[in-house]
Amino acid sequence: MFSVAKYLLGNNMHIHASEINPEMSDAKAFTAFVNNLPEYFSTHGRTIYDERNVIKMFTPDEAGACVVVKRFRKPNIIQRIVYSFFRKSKAQRAYRNATELLRRGVSTPTNMAYLETWQGALFEYGYYVTAVDAAPPIRDRLITPDVFDHAMAADFARFVADLHSKGILHNDLNSTNVLYHDGIDGHSTFSVIDINRMKFYPHGTLPPMAERMENLTRFTGRMDLFEYVATCYASHFKPGEAPAVSGLMAVKRRHDERWRRRKSFFGKFK
Repeated sequence: MFSVAKYLLGNNMHIHASEINPEMSDAKAFTAFVNNLPEYFSTHGRTIYDERNVIKMFTPDEAGACVVVKRFRKPNIIQRIVYSFFRKSKAQRAYRNATELLRRGVSTPTNMAYLETWQGALFEYGYYVTAVDAAPPIRDRLITPDVFDHAMAADFARFVADLHSKGILHNDLNSTNVLYHDGIDGHSTFSVIDINRMKFYPHGTLPPMAERMENLTRFTGRMDLFEYVATCYASHFKPGEAPAVSGLMAVKRRHDERWRRRKSFFGKFK
């Protein structure tokens, strides 16, 4: 008798989809590394993060280049069906989003490849391969110290304003997903990571005001830092496009209250 479950969850794990950056397509060692990644990932590389997802760094001897590989957490059965038939995987979205970010002049580690493994007819794991960016996150200078770095906060506000002006919303814009580089002119430049959750408007089109305001609330829980960044952010837009700082503060308070309620609710089940 035909079994849908057996068909969907057959034992045959296989590479279902992959793409290698054309600039790396002639690198035979790297191509071999990507094609063998599902078996190689578990036993090689240096683990730099292992919680919900696993991130490893591989040397040129291992991968043909110095790369970082993120293996996204194996989704539950409902999510596996969604990623198999209705939605692109996180790995594929990250790869595509990196291409678009770089096209719009926004720094992110170079996307080198992505790969999906499926078990039977269902998605199983996604892998995203990038160049290494060893820069630290803005958390180190903006969130952790008792007195935040005002110069970096102003530069960060300019960076977010630039993202929005280019029609980009990073929907996980927290302080660990923005890396900073110190410039010789005393200003900081930034690079974004964890980019599978992005929203793009046509290049040069400002997202709606409400979406921009909500997007800015995500990077910190510090109200002193947020108010300073909000003030700097608003200064980069002309009248009619600039949100009121008081409005940004109100959105921030509502956002944080929702977050506290959600945390309190789910904390009851631990």
